[in-house]
Amino acid sequence: MAGLAVLSAGVVAESPEVVITSEIPLVESAQTWGLSEAEFRRYQRLMAGRRGQWSPGLDPITALGVSTDSAAERRRFAELFVKAEFERTRKELAFQAAVDAAWQRLYPQTPRLATHGLPQQTPTVGQFIQRTALILRLGSTTGRNRLIKLLQGHPGQLDVHVVGARGDDAALRDWAADVPRLEQALAEGRATLNHGDQFRTEVDLPAIYRRDGAGQWARVE
Repeated sequence: MAGLAVLSAGVVAESPEVVITSEIPLVESAQTWGLSEAEFRRYQRLMAGRRGQWSPGLDPITALGVSTDSAAERRRFAELFVKAEFERTRKELAFQAAVDAAWQRLYPQTPRLATHGLPQQTPTVGQFIQRTALILRLGSTTGRNRLIKLLQGHPGQLDVHVVGARGDDAALRDWAADVPRLEQALAEGRATLNHGDQFRTEVDLPAIYRRDGAGQWARVE
């Protein structure tokens, strides 16, 4: 009987289905992180050794960056890390804003359950950087004043997302030039300035989000 295994007279059972999965090609894995195949193989060797014991689950860019003795490589991996971190921060923050809006839209009278007391995965080297993000509208006096207050309070890493510049870099730079403290923070690498049109549907702005060391974004204002 095709596809069936006889266990005893009158009792039959289906043969277990064998599922064959193909591994992601090495070149594809490397390209995902902006690495060469040789670099990704070096990452695999690192994680098979002491680095994997010290920092299990460490991402390829960070693992290579903290393990190299080459200043040129360290600089390149640092730039790759910053670009990846920027994209992750932008997307996570946009999704968290959408979640907050959905909560207010679907369950406006129901308080949200805070999860800060729940156990979080222990972050590894460079996995999560504590950040503050401010979303404000171009030309908003309230948003500008909130930005100045944040900069005066030395919040650490600050990401400023400006809604309304419509992708015009010159307009964004002109706006930032009117906030000397922001210009200084940008020059010192303590802040980033970003187009925030992905948040244009948000009504309640300015908004402040913070990400903790466990990678959790939460709106605080």
